[in-house]
Amino acid sequence: MTDRDRFPGDDSEDDDSDGSKDDDSIGPEVHEPPFRGPTLDETTAEAVLEDAVYGTGVSRDGVLREGVVDASDSGVELESESDPEPESEPEPGVEPESESDPEPEPEEALSQPLVDERDLSATERAELREAYGRVRAFFKSRSVRYRGLQRRLQQARVRDTYDEYLTTSVTVAVVAALLAGVVTSVVLVAVTVIAEPAVLEAPVGDGDWGRDVFLTNSLVIAALTVPLVVSLVTGATAWIVRNYYYPRSVVAARRRSIALNMPYAITFMYALTSGGMNFIEVCRRLGNSEEVYGEVANEFDLVVREIDLFGNDLLQALDNVQTLTPSESLQQFLDDLLGVLESGGDLETFLEAESEEALDDALDEQESFIETLGALSEVFVVAFIAAPLFLIVVLMVVSFLGANTVGVIAALVYVVFPLAMVGFLLVVDLLSRPYEVPTTSLTVEQRRTIETADVADDPRFAAYWRSKQETGLRAFLSDPFRAIRRRPVRSLWLTVPAGVGVAGLAVWAGFVEASVTGLFATPLRTTVGLAVVPLVTATGPLMVLHERERRRTQIITERFPDVLNILASANRMGVDLVDAFELVTRWASGTLAEELEKVRNDVAWNHDVTGALLAFADRLNVPQLTRTMTLVAEGTRSSGDLHGLLAIAATNTKAHAKLTRARRREVGSYVAIVVVGFLVYLLVIIMVSASYLGPIGELTVDSGPTAVESPVTLGSIPVETYQLLFLHSALVQGFGSGLIAGKLAENDILSGLKYGLGLVVLTVLAFFLLV
Repeated sequence: MTDRDRFPGDDSEDDDSDGSKDDDSIGPEVHEPPFRGPTLDETTAEAVLEDAVYGTGVSRDGVLREGVVDASDSGVELESESDPEPESEPEPGVEPESESDPEPEPEEALSQPLVDERDLSATERAELREAYGRVRAFFKSRSVRYRGLQRRLQQARVRDTYDEYLTTSVTVAVVAALLAGVVTSVVLVAVTVIAEPAVLEAPVGDGDWGRDVFLTNSLVIAALTVPLVVSLVTGATAWIVRNYYYPRSVVAARRRSIALNMPYAITFMYALTSGGMNFIEVCRRLGNSEEVYGEVANEFDLVVREIDLFGNDLLQALDNVQTLTPSESLQQFLDDLLGVLESGGDLETFLEAESEEALDDALDEQESFIETLGALSEVFVVAFIAAPLFLIVVLMVVSFLGANTVGVIAALVYVVFPLAMVGFLLVVDLLSRPYEVPTTSLTVEQRRTIETADVADDPRFAAYWRSKQETGLRAFLSDPFRAIRRRPVRSLWLTVPAGVGVAGLAVWAGFVEASVTGLFATPLRTTVGLAVVPLVTATGPLMVLHERERRRTQIITERFPDVLNILASANRMGVDLVDAFELVTRWASGTLAEELEKVRNDVAWNHDVTGALLAFADRLNVPQLTRTMTLVAEGTRSSGDLHGLLAIAATNTKAHAKLTRARRREVGSYVAIVVVGFLVYLLVIIMVSASYLGPIGELTVDSGPTAVESPVTLGSIPVETYQLLFLHSALVQGFGSGLIAGKLAENDILSGLKYGLGLVVLTVLAFFLLV
């Protein structure tokens, strides 16, 4: 490994060694950073850019191997040095105890088997009840029956054993049943007293009192029997949900999360292993990265705990986790990993191949999820377009025959439809949650707590405190909207009051009348002034800021693989790290170029590559970038082979960028389905309002005493009410459909604001021009 390839923090050589460094190096004579080399000339810069962007890509050559691999390949082919690698041998960890004298393990140990059930004597049962209580002893003596529950609890990472969990379930079910019974009894008794109080006023001595109350009064009978039924149903539901649905749902969510994060985690392990890190330490680093790698990190944290706490060696720990993991893909990976470790195979080559295979599995998982989204979009069309239209039209026709259905339609428009859309969004969110990539902070500011009394009399503390406040105030005044741009949701603190103010201004100026009479007299104007304009005022800035932030994130995610390619190619060609970042800033533009310039200055001034990269990821706040910087930062701490790490990160990032583009391309059709479905709904509603209700309203006005009798009384049809309900139903459907389209397409409700507000404005224009 050359001096240029060595990580800046590598202390393998003394700083004051005689230096046989290049005599013709350019730079300061003293305090020259070890990664600072000759000034980058234009010829080298052009060669690096051509190699990274247009040429053959990046490779790990030099000391490790010769040749260049095409960057468009699914992985970077690596060949390790000929010297043996210690990580390929099984790590002994802590030697296990002999079978003749096993060390007892706590109940939380993953490797603890369930004791086979056997017939207990009366004395043993009494001792069990005395030690654990009657309820828990009942479950504890039936371990075979609840073996499946114990396994699911372990897979869901619930710390309670099955008997503790079932005991708590009994308490929850009983409390839920009692509460449901009490609430139902109170409600029914209140209804009975209000509806038929006379039956309870009968004298007690009357012989017919019992028959009148218990036989002829259905409300009283219901008040006595319904609470019992509700209690039993509620208790049984609580028991089933807690013991059957909840563990399975948690296990399914963990399984999806593991499948999503497996490619990233394997690439992380591959990068650290290629740098020569011990595999147990690799597992430890991965286990400490839960915020970045999710449930995969939790699984490998259990491997480390099996070694540190329960005294198992590496092979036994991996076998225990492999037995209990809920993910079949992780189970297969651990099984193959055990085979490599036991046979002394090449761990680095194995992880490289598994990284490529994990990407293929992620693509299959994504295709399966996209098919689910397609099914949900079809369900949306049926449940929220066809069904509401059918109900509204049928109820309107029924009302023409004399039935009063206005209240039912109003309940559908203002209660049922909005709640149904909220429920649909929750279902989509539940299915999409494992595919979300949370943002996390990689740099943690170290702070110390100082007692104010200890420094109250120190003038230096007072000066420091004033300087800190002044610095914060200047930063806020120089860019007061920076916090809002970073988190667009914060804009609601300003825009919601502004929206309310707009509505109040419309009432004060006399543009609309804030009354029921005004709403029925001018439904479109009143609705626009009191609802539509305030809604656009409150959410419009949020939509703009969110789309701006989303676009910034998308550009950075798509261009960052090329940045890593340039850095890796420059490092391979001998360009020092500072000049490599300067070279990237020439190629990049916009926010990415500005942030890369900050990274260059940070590395040049502070000589801390890891800290500069982590701070760079925190400033940009892009989830994919956070994962990549975690990989590079952890790798540079264990290896000086910087260009090899950058090559791995570049290839992996480019593959996942392609994955993201493929998903965005495929789900675009589902957005079209939702939008077209709403347009059909809007067209039907406008046709009914303009071509059906309009003529009926005119006939109602023209009809007089000489009109021919008809089975349908036109004068009793509330035309204005129906037109108002149709307008509001279209607005509710439009805004809700937009939010659902954003959730389906980009897994983000805020991304649906552009669709929702656009459909709301389209609805207003359609009613203004056509109705």
